[in-house]
This record gives sequence, structure tokens and C-alpha cells, in this order.
Amino acid sequence: MNKTAILLLTATLVIFSNGNLNGNQYDVPQKIIVSGKVDNYDPSREVILAVNRIGSPQERIPVKTDSVGNFTAAFESYTPVDAWLFYRINFLVLFHPGDSLFVRFDGQSGSRPAIMNSIEFGGDAAQVNKYAAKFQHLYYSSELFNNRDRQERAVKEYGAEQYLQYLDTIQQKCRELYDQFVSDNNPDNESKKWALLLIENEYYSKLGWYAMEHRQVNNMAWDWDVPSGFYDKFLNGLPIAPSMFISAFALSSFADNFSSYVHAKSKDKGSIVKTKADSDSINIYSIIEFVPDPLLRQIMLTNSFNRDFHSEQNITNYERFRNVAETYITEPFLKESLQNKYHQTKFTLESPEIYTKTILKEATNLSISQLIDEIFQNNKGKVIYVDFWATWCGPCLAEFPSSKKVEHEFDDKNVAFVYLCLDSEEIQWKATIDRFQLGGQHYHLSTRQSTEIRNLFGISGIPDYLLIDKNGVIKEKGSHLRPLFVRGKITEMLK
Repeated sequence: MNKTAILLLTATLVIFSNGNLNGNQYDVPQKIIVSGKVDNYDPSREVILAVNRIGSPQERIPVKTDSVGNFTAAFESYTPVDAWLFYRINFLVLFHPGDSLFVRFDGQSGSRPAIMNSIEFGGDAAQVNKYAAKFQHLYYSSELFNNRDRQERAVKEYGAEQYLQYLDTIQQKCRELYDQFVSDNNPDNESKKWALLLIENEYYSKLGWYAMEHRQVNNMAWDWDVPSGFYDKFLNGLPIAPSMFISAFALSSFADNFSSYVHAKSKDKGSIVKTKADSDSINIYSIIEFVPDPLLRQIMLTNSFNRDFHSEQNITNYERFRNVAETYITEPFLKESLQNKYHQTKFTLESPEIYTKTILKEATNLSISQLIDEIFQNNKGKVIYVDFWATWCGPCLAEFPSSKKVEHEFDDKNVAFVYLCLDSEEIQWKATIDRFQLGGQHYHLSTRQSTEIRNLFGISGIPDYLLIDKNGVIKEKGSHLRPLFVRGKITEMLK
């Protein structure tokens, strides 16, 4: 091929990558319906569907379940996706826009391989899901997934170069497992692509997390880092193509882990961070400068803005870099969903609708001792469950659906649910309460109050919880007192 032809081909690829991927294929979202049956259903357990969104945090979809285990859920998607279906254990299910899929499995199965043995599919995408189930059975039964002790030893004991050699062996085992799957099942191309991406995620996740985990387990200073070029292995995962969308879980994970490559390049360049605004700016412009694949660049930028909307109810960053978003995020399935999420978040911030059973408490002028006294006085004779959280704390927010469920379980009992929001903006505090529609008593603490209450109760991380009996005695404290874990303790304390 001559030089002119190469230049023309390159220009065509650039236009293709920055414009719409496949005509109008991903321009309009379509409804997806999933229904199914859990055999040997336990009504005390919840059926959960969590969709892996490309460029967005995972989205939990409401699932309607009857008393014998029949369930149904619906959502929309621009692109093919996979989603985690949770019951006793979680497993991945694949969808295309417009699909209606039926899933049936044994609710007594306590492991993914056991569920994969019992699972049945019907309707659209049944065939690709049958292959996906076969691969999950193979993968989750393998040494790759189950030999976590060796992985932990490698993270702890190996230096960067030795760890890369260890990852080479992981990559080889991944390929052998994939080849076994293809040889045994003769799957279609989409199933092969999904399986390959899922197994490669084993390699890229380990690569991306190594530095942080190695520092933690060895109690090393945070200025220790891997040598320059360590993360160049991520470039082997490029280019990103539309055929990868079916494995939204693996693609989203790859985009998250590719941030390690971007941060390393930014550090090599000598970028200086003095404020959060500096950090946000460096992050955005580093993605633009150091992500060589146009589609991956759009996904990472979209994810950065969506993370602000989702985790912090924060629109400031998007408004500050709106021109960047409009210039670089051009794919409709990313651009339109991002703009919709921005407008939803903005509306929530400006017009929060507080749940009818929510009580917002004024705490600004109270000392910590007065605040604690008020909580005790207002809830005399009740078991008190105190939740310390923040609007920017992902693990805190992840527990709120469970918190609301437990609130309902004790709705007519002598139990008080008290939420103390730390180190957060008031507008985002109200917006988060609106988003999750929590009941209970809610206090917004100032920065000073947050520091004082952390010191008083020895809170080193959040979420953290207090469990107080009907006599006002603190019976237990700690991050382990998550809502679903603590409900049995509350029941005992009410006796």
C-alpha cells in the first residue's frame, strides 16, 4: 500500500472514530425486558439487577418479585450490555437493545458454577447467554478465579518487574482457558468476543491495581510507585471497537484501569496538583492528551463527569468543562445520556423533593454534645441506629437502598434511624436524600462539627455506624454494622 493510500485510510478511521460509529445504530435507546423464575425461592432474599453502563457507573434496576420467585425488570439501553443478576450469588447476563429475555435458575445454588449448571434461558439472546453461562462455569471453576492466595502473595512479595512476569503467566492461562471454551463449545463470534474480554479483564485489573495494593500490604509510603512504562501494557488492549460493547462490565473496568496509564503519563510530564480544581483539570486534560484511542477517550471523559453526578450530586465540574465535553464526546449513546444525567442532577439540586417520612434537622448552631443530647432526647425509649456518611462516599451511598428496606421493616417499631452527614455541601446533602428517598432523621454537620464527631467516636473511615439500645447505651460501633447485617441485632434489642 502506497503512502497516499495509507494517509487516506488513516483519515477515514479518525473520522469514523470521532463520529457516529455505525450510522444511527446507537442513536436511540431501546427497551430491554428481563423476566424469570427463581426455583426454591426464599422471600427474605432480594433479586437485584445491576446494569453495567459504558461511560457510567453501574445502574441498579428495580426488580418486581412475587412470593414464589417470579421476577421482572425493564430498562433502556443504546448499546448491547451485560448486567449482574444477584440473588444468593451474582452472575452476568447479556442483552441487546430491544431484547426480551427469560432467565430461570435454582435459588439454592451457592456458587456461580452451580447456578450456571441450573440456568435456563428463553427469548431473545438466549443462545449467546447459554454460551456466556458455559464460560462463566469454566472461569469461576478455574484456578484463575479461585487461587486468590497466590495473587495476594504476588502483590505483596513481587517487585514491579517480577510482577509483570507473573502477569505474563496469568495472561497465558487466560488464553488457554479461552481456547478451551472455544474448542469445547464452538460458540458464535459475539460469545467469543464477550468471553475473551471477560477473561482479559483478569489481567488488566491486576495490572491496574498492583501499585496501590503493593503499597498497602507492605505499609509503604504513598510516594512509592512503579517504574516508568509499567502501564504501557494497557496499550495492548486497544483499539476499542463497538463489538466490545456486549461486555460492558469488562470494557468499563478496562476504562477505569486505563486511568493508571493516564496518571503515570501525567506524572512523568510533571503536572502539579495544589487544589481539587487543579486535580480535576489535570484529570480531564490528561485523558485528552494521553488516551490514544478516540472511543476510549470519550468513554473515560463521560465516566469522569458521570461519576461526579452519581457519587457527589456535583455538576460544577461538568459546567466548568462543558466545552470540552461538547467537543470530545460525540457518540450519541454517550453524549445524550450524559446530558440527560446532567439535567436530572441539576434539577434535583435545585428542587429536591424530600420524602414524606424524612425529617431534616438543623444542627449548625449546636455543639457536638448538644447534638448528641438532642438525638437521645428525641428518641427516648427507642433503639437508635446512627449512620455516619457523606455525599461523596460511594460505599455509604451503596448501602442506602438497604437502609430504606430496613427502615420499612421497622416502620411501626420503636426504632429511630439517624443519619449524620459529614464534610459535605448542604445542597448535595438534600439532593442525595431526595435521590434515595430515605426516611429517618437527617443532620447536616459543618466541617468543624464533622471533625469533632470523628474525634469523639474514633471514626477513621465511613460509612460507620452506632447501635444504641432503648436505655441510651451504645452497644456497638463500627463499619461492619451495615443495614442488612444489623437488622437481626435490632430485632433482639427490641425484645
